[in-house]
Amino acid sequence: MKFVTPRKALAQKTFASRIFFAAFTKELCKRATQVTISAAFGGALLGAATAGVLEETPVVPSGNDLHLQEILYETRVDESRVARFRYIMPLIRQGVEFSEIEQDFFHLCIGVAVPYLAIQDETVDQVIISMADRETTFGEATQLATQFFEAFSVQDGTCIWEGF
Repeated sequence: MKFVTPRKALAQKTFASRIFFAAFTKELCKRATQVTISAAFGGALLGAATAGVLEETPVVPSGNDLHLQEILYETRVDESRVARFRYIMPLIRQGVEFSEIEQDFFHLCIGVAVPYLAIQDETVDQVIISMADRETTFGEATQLATQFFEAFSVQDGTCIWEGF
């Protein structure tokens, strides 16, 4: 809505100028309210959508309990982008073999990583899913932890396994 009124008419406190200001204020407040409601509602939806995708303890095919330690982003020298989803599965400490949890990696990539990246509007070339028996600091070698990794390229919203 656009209001054009000669400056002289606005200077005079006439009935017309009062109607103009009332209409202008009403329209301005209406738009501000719509923007505020949209931003608040949209933000809540985004938070709900992200929380739904990024569950603290996602269900995996093996049925084992695990939780997300962190998500890290990296841009490599060749400008490719990598997202690392680092999980903790304490049961690994008790001798769980890689073959017992192998399907969990693809499930976490396609069911958690890809939707999460889409919601966050992040574009990556590769997703690396790791599972460890305990929390570790990224990049620091430790002989105490047992860790498993799988890498996937992400193309057209799906995960393609890349064997190490």
